[in-house]
Amino acid sequence: MRHEAPKRSHKPLTHRNEDRFDGAARMIDLVTHVDPRGVLIPVEFEHLPFHPRALFTVQGVPPGTVRGRHAHRQCTQLLVCLAGAIRVKLRREGTETEVDLDDPTRGLLVSPGVWSSQTYLVPDTILLVVASHRYTPDDYLDQESA
Repeated sequence: MRHEAPKRSHKPLTHRNEDRFDGAARMIDLVTHVDPRGVLIPVEFEHLPFHPRALFTVQGVPPGTVRGRHAHRQCTQLLVCLAGAIRVKLRREGTETEVDLDDPTRGLLVSPGVWSSQTYLVPDTILLVVASHRYTPDDYLDQESA
């Protein structure tokens, strides 16, 4: 029996080939291996632009829900939407922009000082976050500070 490569469940929401805030937030392509058995996306920590200390997933979020709404003092994060779709609002020094995540082969790198919120757009969305620091409340900047 011949297997076909998996098909995407929906089209990309936006074109995401630009850096934001002079590179403080930027899309990065992840290594992807596709064959008839499926898609493998290895994330090798030594290839990331920071040393990962933690990772977590966010899932089971109802569509329309907004999460995040903060920046970090020291932590760099890589956000990868493994399934579904998320609209990320970014703000730095009074300038705002939005990025749509809906492709598990691309991630959004968010540097310290960049405020972000994530709006979950569809059911069964899963967000993977790879972080340069472990969770500590002292690293958070609230929504009005960034």
